[in-house]
Amino acid sequence: MEEIEKEESVNNRKKNIHEGHRQKVRDRYYKGGLDCMPDHNVLEMLLFFGIPYKDTNEIAHRLMEKFGSFSGVLRADRADLKNVKGMTENAACLLSMLLPVFKRYTDDLMKEKPTLETTEQIVSFIRPRFLDATNEKVYLICFDCNHALISVRFIDEGDVASANINLRAIASAVIETKAASAVLVHNHPNSISLPSQADISATKKAYEFLSMLKVRLLDHIIISQTGHCSMVSVPKFAHIFYGLDPIFDGNE
Repeated sequence: MEEIEKEESVNNRKKNIHEGHRQKVRDRYYKGGLDCMPDHNVLEMLLFFGIPYKDTNEIAHRLMEKFGSFSGVLRADRADLKNVKGMTENAACLLSMLLPVFKRYTDDLMKEKPTLETTEQIVSFIRPRFLDATNEKVYLICFDCNHALISVRFIDEGDVASANINLRAIASAVIETKAASAVLVHNHPNSISLPSQADISATKKAYEFLSMLKVRLLDHIIISQTGHCSMVSVPKFAHIFYGLDPIFDGNE
């Protein structure tokens, strides 16, 4: 009986220690928000909700080490998260839900028909759809004759290095939405945002195909983890979106 009481006393002291530390972390968040917290502290705080009465700081460091970065943790598979020492089923479930929840949030915002008049606005709007993407995915953003957003349609998915610009899916998207213009967007998950030769060729085909449907292809935006490339904004590729042949100077 005495041994049981001692064990309970030790456990209670541990709980009190962890609760005091957790309150300090929460207070730090309440005072300055996430901007004042390093990535491992943000993870530590998230783990509070799935791992009671444990030192989640140490677990957060293990996660960062295994998956390489904060974003790597959020993109990790639930089963892989669960295999990290100290993780629980609830904690792994919570972390694996964060990106899908944020994508659901941005999808819901779309119902408000945001204004997408600049490349930066388009990128900010569409980037969340690629947050957990490990392969290349293609979307078509459709606009009406007043350049108001109508719809965002998923077109196709490829592998880590390439994606297919599915012309049949593009036709279906613009016909169903009665789009007057559109912007192609796809991601480069593991490389820079500059278009490949395959991207350039696919863009030309998409422009010509949409022109036959009386729909104007305004741009093809390529998004990477660290940046983006608007092809219409690059002189080397801008001719594609006006149906012109490339103009080469004497040095090319």
